[in-house]
Amino acid sequence: MAGRPAPAHARVNLVGVSFDRYSRSVVPSGLVDLLLPLRCAGCGLAGAVLCAECHSWFHEPRVIRPPALVREPPIHALARYRGRVRTTLLAYKEGGRRDLERPLGEHVATAVRAVLAASGSITETDSPRLVPAPSRDAAVRRRGRAHLARLTHRAERRLPGVRTADCLRLSPRVRDSVGLNSGRRFENLRGGVLSRPGRLPPPGTPVLLLDDVLTTGATVLNCLRALSEAGLPVVAVLVLASACRES
Repeated sequence: MAGRPAPAHARVNLVGVSFDRYSRSVVPSGLVDLLLPLRCAGCGLAGAVLCAECHSWFHEPRVIRPPALVREPPIHALARYRGRVRTTLLAYKEGGRRDLERPLGEHVATAVRAVLAASGSITETDSPRLVPAPSRDAAVRRRGRAHLARLTHRAERRLPGVRTADCLRLSPRVRDSVGLNSGRRFENLRGGVLSRPGRLPPPGTPVLLLDDVLTTGATVLNCLRALSEAGLPVVAVLVLASACRES
């Protein structure tokens, strides 16, 4: 698959051929499992995709109030972006750990239930949509998948009535935000989140927005604007982890 190389400890060289756990199209999966045992993405413990201790770093969603989003729908975070959470999310997003889709998707499903219950007005019977924040096309090609859409599709399996609406995209002019300060992140993304008309749910459909890591709030803010322009009320925003300063 397209993507960044696996970490050195996750690779094996056999008869001059270097491969990792995800090279199953080249090396039989049984041989990979024998030579490269499964390890927890968060701490490296053998025998688990995500061990119980690392699971516990993702908690019930709590409401956070970033300065840039104080007037927006409630923002719910499953964790702080640090330690094992950071390691796990980087492994999933950039390290090719597709096996994390299941545990992370289950955390998303649990959080969606909690957020809907907290809303007091929207339930699964209202057919809300889960909207993943978009990534740059180049990033999707490099990773081999739209990582957040994979999580929303995984989560919806546990949420009768809830479906994914992968209805947002980034303008080609939006560049990689790595290394940009807060002001430049907002400038880079201003007006850069666009809707996909053919994928939009009917106007008035309640939606929940999912993002991976909240830093400045620029991505979330521009996603909210695009959804509002499409006539879609956002019940809440859910982020896997927060790295932002709170007001």
